[in-house]
Amino acid sequence: MKTGTRYQVGVVVNTQRKTKRERNLEIDKFELYRPYAFYTVILIAMNAAAVYSGGVSFLQTAVLFLVGLLIWGLYEYAVHRWVLHRVPGANGIDLPGNRTHLKHHADPLSLERLNVQLSESLPVSVVYCLVAWAATGSWQSMTYLYTGLMAGYFFYEFLDFQAHHGMSRNRVIRYYRKYHLMHHHYDAKVRYGVTSPLFDYIFGTYHTTKAAKPRRAVQPRREMQSPAAIQKA
Repeated sequence: MKTGTRYQVGVVVNTQRKTKRERNLEIDKFELYRPYAFYTVILIAMNAAAVYSGGVSFLQTAVLFLVGLLIWGLYEYAVHRWVLHRVPGANGIDLPGNRTHLKHHADPLSLERLNVQLSESLPVSVVYCLVAWAATGSWQSMTYLYTGLMAGYFFYEFLDFQAHHGMSRNRVIRYYRKYHLMHHHYDAKVRYGVTSPLFDYIFGTYHTTKAAKPRRAVQPRREMQSPAAIQKA
């Protein structure tokens, strides 16, 4: 546990900040892995049925999977930029996840909500599958489109956790961590993509050259300085 000392006039206050490893010990593993387990069972059942029924070639399967993956990237970007970062109205109706995400930006190390809740992701899954089925006219094709979408979703959850709570030193993970933390600590109006920079490039929100400079550490105010420093002043 990291410790520090904060000074007030005539009072010395010791502060303690938990390390990442200590915080991770407090994580509810059941809640963390529940969405993965739930959707993995569904995906295995759907893909087993689709493969058994046949009708879709390997090449078609690969293409549909990649299309689903791209759809996730666009969905992730659009929701993150135009829904989650929408400023809530004083008396208006909040968009789903809006205030929750803004709280996440205020305290990105919070352990209260580590993934998208099933109550939020399941309706999206159902609507997506119905639209994909209607568009392709084939439940097998819908299955592979959905599998691609969920692969993107799993990767998103994994990367978001690694960015804020993970300790991996893998070079790829470190790249994604830096990419996402630029959005959190440099400028929240850029780098909306989590799993890919593709749509940030397409919509012009990748570059940070025109963004505000990174926040510097604020110098302690007079009342927060030590008594000795105050006397010298």
